This record gives sequence, structure tokens and C-alpha cells, in this order.
Amino acid sequence: MIPVQNVGAQNLGKPMRDQVMDFGDEIAKRLLCGKGGEINPTTERRKTMFKRLVVLCCILLLPTMALAEGTTNYGDFWVGGQIGGVFTPNTDVTVSFPGFEATGSVKTDPSFSAGAIIGYNFCMPYRPAWERFFGVALDFQWNKFNHPGEDFIGGEINLKGPQFALSFLGRLQYPLMGSEKFSRGRIVPFLMFGPSVVWTTQELSGTGLIDGSETSTNFALVAEVGVEFFICPQLSIGPSFRYRHVFGPNYEIGPVDIDTNLNQFMVIGRLAWHF
Repeated sequence: MIPVQNVGAQNLGKPMRDQVMDFGDEIAKRLLCGKGGEINPTTERRKTMFKRLVVLCCILLLPTMALAEGTTNYGDFWVGGQIGGVFTPNTDVTVSFPGFEATGSVKTDPSFSAGAIIGYNFCMPYRPAWERFFGVALDFQWNKFNHPGEDFIGGEINLKGPQFALSFLGRLQYPLMGSEKFSRGRIVPFLMFGPSVVWTTQELSGTGLIDGSETSTNFALVAEVGVEFFICPQLSIGPSFRYRHVFGPNYEIGPVDIDTNLNQFMVIGRLAWHF
């Protein structure tokens, strides 16, 4: 048997090309030479052909060897907490009831947001390396949704209350600066997007026609772009920017219908633990 381990040990520190050539030369010498190590012309030609064959096999097997030797593992579950701010531009609101319909603009106060997220990145050691670019996440978020008292269709209207959102997100990521220690990458830019369900509760008061509390459940679309920075192999922090379009909220309060659509912009800071 050829002691391949000894051959590899002698080549430590050499470039890959030189290691492959030395490896082929050593194998050819041990297989084709006599005990004295002398090589005749015929054996020399065979040795050259044999070295070329070894080099060709190594080239063909190089992708598999690289994957087998790689220590980078991007597959894991992770959980995180997040806080941030929510900014909603002025929104057109349509109020209608039999024989009447009017549209006005309503301001929304900037608000605080908090939430939690759980995710999974697909790639594991036994799966194709390209899967490290993909993942999924389930995100839960709370934020205030208050409007300052202002004139609206002939009267002052006050709307205040919370919003809750549950988002189902796909994730694209590009891990950078991976190493044996930081096997998930050191810096990871990412993009997340997907559908969301948003619950908006409003305490309505002001015009005399609209008083009380109502909750609207609406479909929304979410997109988020950000970057993770691993401060240790399992702990990451990072900022992100999120956009959410809500097809609502819509309320039916007796004969009165209130319809609107929201465009919301969020700046988020996230801390995540990777298992």
C-alpha cells in the first residue's frame, strides 16, 4: 500500500499545483521503479503518462475535494429580536355612507416598533453549496399606529391604536468572509420578501358618527434589505430597512365605511442567535 498520508505531509505549505505534481510523481516512482529507484527510458515515459493521468484525475475531482474539505456551514436555525421606527406618509382615507362619500388626507405619527423573528437557512454539509444563498423566516411585529387630532371632513377626528403583523418571508443572502471560525460568514447581506397579515385596531372618536374601537385584518406585502455582522460565531447584529404595503385598514361601522391603503417604511435593528 502507498503511504499517501506521508506524501501529503511532505507537501504541506506548497501551492495546490505543486502538491498535485509531487503527489503524481511520488506515486509513479513507487509504482514503476525498482527497489533501487532507477528509471530506464521506457519506465520514464510510463512515469510521465502516469503523472498526467493523476493530474487529470485530481482536476476532475477538485470541486468534490473542495466541498469535502470546506468547513463552512451555512445551514442553521436562528432566532432574533428587533426594535425600530415606523414612518407612514400622509394617507388618503375615504369615508362613505348612503348618499355621501368624501376623501381626505390623514397624518400618522412616527412610532416605535418591536418584534421577534425565527428563521432557517437551508444549506447543511450534505446539501449542495449553492443552497447557502437561501432561507425562510417567520416574523412577528408590533407598532403603534396613532394619528394626531385634526380636521377631517368637517370635524376633528382622532385615531389611535396598535398594529400587529405576522409575515412569512423568503430570504436571499450572500455570506462573505467565511472561515473555519465564522462558518456562516462574517458579513452577510440579505434580502427578505413575502406576504403578511396585518391587524390594525383603532379607537375612533370625533365626528359623532364614528365612536368606539374597531379591528381590521388585511393582507400586506413586505420587502426588507439589510446586512448581518457576526460579532461571534453564533451571534449577529445588523441594521435593515423594511417596506410594507397594507391593503387596508378597512372598517365598517354601522352604515359608515372607511377605506384606505398604507405605505409604511421601517428602520430596524436586529440581534440574532444562530444554533
